Amino acid sequence: MAVRPLTSFEAPIAKAVVDLGNLKSWEFAAFLESANGPLIEFITRMRADGADPSSDVTSRVAPVVVHHNHLSQESLSIADWHGLTVFVSETFAHCADGSIYWGKVNDVAGVQRVRVKIQSVEMDAASIVSDILLDQGVLNSADYGTFFRKEVINRAMKLAGFVEYEFAWGSDSVSPPHLHGGMPAPGPAGITGAQICSLIDAAAQKIATNL
Repeated sequence: MAVRPLTSFEAPIAKAVVDLGNLKSWEFAAFLESANGPLIEFITRMRADGADPSSDVTSRVAPVVVHHNHLSQESLSIADWHGLTVFVSETFAHCADGSIYWGKVNDVAGVQRVRVKIQSVEMDAASIVSDILLDQGVLNSADYGTFFRKEVINRAMKLAGFVEYEFAWGSDSVSPPHLHGGMPAPGPAGITGAQICSLIDAAAQKIATNL
């Protein structure tokens, strides 16, 4: 299954969050009433790691559609999934290399259980994918394990039935971003992710049984 195609209303908004993110090195987010609009809020908190909405969005009864940029090129975070359990119907994270991550929540309780133990789940995901990559002779397997841990978890939650999750790897040539801990990402995420996609799947299958 592929990422849901963007509507003609969403496409320029998705481009804007990426373009502005590249220009300012901040995360931007757009909150829409539906895939066809209207736009409720376009916001940045002038941070590289989040663009939380105002109360105008979080206090709404009807859930919203979110488009935001991930400067790190990483997949959806547990904070993204938490938003999907509270006030968001679906979320898109767009990256400079063209990669897109998309998600919806099916089982709120399941996602909340993962959220409570996210530190240990992330450590397990990083370790498992690193070991799989090392067995395949992949260089820098530990760095790759750390970078793709969220991708492993998201695929595992999909396997467990907690979420709907899809991704599309980009192939644009961009400089590798630096993660928030200072570590450089393993090249443009989409290019690397496409190369080791089946190995990420194998790691997700192992994680899914313990969620």
